[in-house]
Amino acid sequence: MNHKLGFDLSLFLWNQVITITIVTLVSFLAVFRQKLLGFMIFTLSVFVGIHFLSQSNHDLVSIMGFAKMILLLPFGLGVVIGYVCLPESKQQKFLPSFNRYINFAVLANIFVMIFSPDGGTYRGILSRFLCFFLIIWLLQEMAKVRFQTTETKLNIFTFNSSPLAWIYCHAGYRIVLLSLPTFSSSYYLLLEPMSILVMVGLYHLNKKRNPLSYYFGLADTIVVTTLTVLMRFPFLPPFHLNGPYLTNFSEQQWDMILIPIQLIVTGFVLRAIYINFLLSKRMNK
Repeated sequence: MNHKLGFDLSLFLWNQVITITIVTLVSFLAVFRQKLLGFMIFTLSVFVGIHFLSQSNHDLVSIMGFAKMILLLPFGLGVVIGYVCLPESKQQKFLPSFNRYINFAVLANIFVMIFSPDGGTYRGILSRFLCFFLIIWLLQEMAKVRFQTTETKLNIFTFNSSPLAWIYCHAGYRIVLLSLPTFSSSYYLLLEPMSILVMVGLYHLNKKRNPLSYYFGLADTIVVTTLTVLMRFPFLPPFHLNGPYLTNFSEQQWDMILIPIQLIVTGFVLRAIYINFLLSKRMNK
């Protein structure tokens, strides 16, 4: 999908159908067949490594793409599923280390987005500030539970420090971020709605045993990892693409449309940070 010229609607629809199908399958496995999903992640990780090493030339882009894949696949979703598959006694033993690992991974994953190329757009520049404010808010929420943010009750991973207000603000931030030229793949268009829908799906599959927001961490991990794999190893359509070809807005037009959303979300985030600051100040008196 080219941000200035437009995109092929047939390819767009094909990619969305594939995305929904694969994400739904992975979500089901993450709840009911964790060991099978763990084996699939391990096998795919080995294949990705062999595929990368078999290539003769490695430029900076390919190296960064491989690093992103490894961080998300075995060291992201793989670690979460692997931990859930451990016996309960082992989970309790390694919980402090697992907790620190998840906290670092969550914060680092959001922090690196500050350095996403802005594409010469104003919304790209504003995204960096909004990302920073979201990190501050998340740190405040994590501090409320003394950074004990993870649990795996009934063999499902939960993260308790991203309230629904933060999740929706994060969605608003990332919708604008994904409109930048850097994120040109049509796969990205379903990232936010799929993360929210998978969160709701996991909530119901787990019979509402935890608050809805607790499932966003696993949901987002599933969706982001799955989309990254699909972009690296896409399912090509079995038919000839012949349009229709839809025209897209220019970057300046996207700035005019999306910057107001950024400003509204920033206002909500700063308000939440201020309220948390006042609450912590009262508790310390």
